[in-house]
Amino acid sequence: MTNYATEFCRLERSKGFEEACVWMQKQVKPETAGREGSDRFWSDIKTQALITMLSDGYGIDEISATLGKTIQQIYAKRRLLASNGVVSKPVPPSEIKKQRKGQFIELVEKGENNVKLIADKIGCSTTAVYEYAKETGYEIKSGRVMI
Repeated sequence: MTNYATEFCRLERSKGFEEACVWMQKQVKPETAGREGSDRFWSDIKTQALITMLSDGYGIDEISATLGKTIQQIYAKRRLLASNGVVSKPVPPSEIKKQRKGQFIELVEKGENNVKLIADKIGCSTTAVYEYAKETGYEIKSGRVMI
C-alpha cells in the first residue's frame, strides 16, 4: 500500500486531488457479482457443476475441493437450490442414522456377523456399527456380532 500512497501524493502535488483520485480508482479492482473467481458469488458454470455433483452423489468435501468453495458455501447454495426445487432436499443425519440402523438389523438377521463387512455394506465406520449394535441390544466380540 505504501507504493500506492506515494504515487497518490506525487500525483496530487503535480496534477491535483481530482486527478489523483481518478488514478487511484483505476488501481482499485472492484468485484463484480458474476465474477468466476469470487468466493461470495456463484457463476452459472459452478452452480451447474454443483447440481451435477450433488446428483452424482459426491460428498461435500469433494465438491468443495473441486469447485474451490468453502463447505459452508456449498451447504448454503444447496439449501437455496433445494428451496427452489432444483435439487432434492438433503437427508438429515438423524434419518441417515435410522436407515443405517435398519440396514444393520437386516444384515444381522440374514446372518452377517463381520463388523467390517457390515460397515462396508451400510456405508459407515466400524465404530458406528458398534454403536448400532449397542442401541439394538446386540453384543460384539472379536469383530463379530453375537447373534
